[in-house]
Amino acid sequence: MLFATNRLTYLKGHWFDYLLVLLVIAETALFIRVTGLKLFGSFLGEKEIIQITKIYIVVTGLIVVDTGHHFSLMGQLIILMLIQIGGLGLMTYASFFALILRRNISLREKSMLRDMLNYENLGLISKVLASTVLFTFVLEILGALLLFWGMSGEPVSLGRHIYTSIFHSISAFCNAGFSLYSDSFMQYKSNYLVMLTISGLIIVGGLGFPVLVNLMSLRLSSAPGSGRWLKVQSRLVLRITGILLLVGFLFFLFAENNNTLLGLSWSEKLLNAFFQSVTTRTAGFNTVDIGLISIPTVLLFLVLMFIGASPGSTGGGIKTTTIGVLFAGVGSIIRGRKRIEIYKKNIPFAVLNRALVIILYSLSFVFLTTLVLSLTENLPFIDILFETFSAFGTVGLSRGITPLLSDAGKMMIILTMFFGRLGALTISLAITAPKEVYHYEYPPENVMVG
Repeated sequence: MLFATNRLTYLKGHWFDYLLVLLVIAETALFIRVTGLKLFGSFLGEKEIIQITKIYIVVTGLIVVDTGHHFSLMGQLIILMLIQIGGLGLMTYASFFALILRRNISLREKSMLRDMLNYENLGLISKVLASTVLFTFVLEILGALLLFWGMSGEPVSLGRHIYTSIFHSISAFCNAGFSLYSDSFMQYKSNYLVMLTISGLIIVGGLGFPVLVNLMSLRLSSAPGSGRWLKVQSRLVLRITGILLLVGFLFFLFAENNNTLLGLSWSEKLLNAFFQSVTTRTAGFNTVDIGLISIPTVLLFLVLMFIGASPGSTGGGIKTTTIGVLFAGVGSIIRGRKRIEIYKKNIPFAVLNRALVIILYSLSFVFLTTLVLSLTENLPFIDILFETFSAFGTVGLSRGITPLLSDAGKMMIILTMFFGRLGALTISLAITAPKEVYHYEYPPENVMVG
């Protein structure tokens, strides 16, 4: 009984966040339905409203209607608010506005923020939180200014032009992938400023707030060239992110050179290959028709979407650090080492165990979802598989089957999005909760594997 109480106490704060997400989804959907706000161009039922609200809060671009044309301005503003809340997290905003209102943050809230931001100094956590949120707003404003400049050729009013720039800047940084254009960013496939700005926002948003906090808190007195000015997690995130971007870029350029990239100049091919490599892991924007990409590219996209972004970021997936720890651990086992070393630091085998559990649970959930969708939907298997991985990674890319899913299929996709956004972290917290102490031990026995 005591063990169960300790575990519940340990997880209570984190489960509260997840229940709060569900509460916000329900309240927002209920608010839209009860108030009868003119948010939509045509009538939507309760199922559609709940699905749309859920999709925007978990920042996944798998939407059943056209955001730019189906929603009124009021609806789009509420969507933008949901994207921003879903991107940074409810706990972050609640604590930030508490600081603005000069309300003291409790010790429990500070401890949760410390874990979320991976920052040791509990006394400075309020300052770090404020700096992180302000950095987010500044970056989104800067992105909006660059997009305003890059999209200057659009035949729209000044107010609409400003609004469009702000919307896409927030959507990109929060890795949401929602666009006011029916074709996402296909019309900008030759616009270097727009493409690079969106890519930059996605990359920074996908690094995770612990990495951003680490980068912002670097001391000028750090020894040059020592390589110790960044934490292991930050260095691992930056390295894995760079590798994934490079692999995705080169593979897409080679595989789609004579397919979806056909007809573009070489500089445009390089630009679009880089853009798709960036957006496929987390955001879900596209400049090519995803339904036309080759099967090898689809398989690569499945891997990238499954890995996703980094811990504490606005993206989903199993996270870059999980893959980094997995490869480091496997390498240590193959070499016969009894410890895992990353950047001259010892990583506990418990971290490797967490990584393995997260991967196993995630693969099992994706497999189960694919199996159920294969039974409920009369659609090509490769499209169902792509849709499932996209939902799990909260990416939002689709091969065009999202509106064709049955009610049961849409519910499975919704559950997959929620699991991809919060589930892996929940599992990690659950298996690191205080364990029961055993006062006995059974005799060992070998079992053949492999």
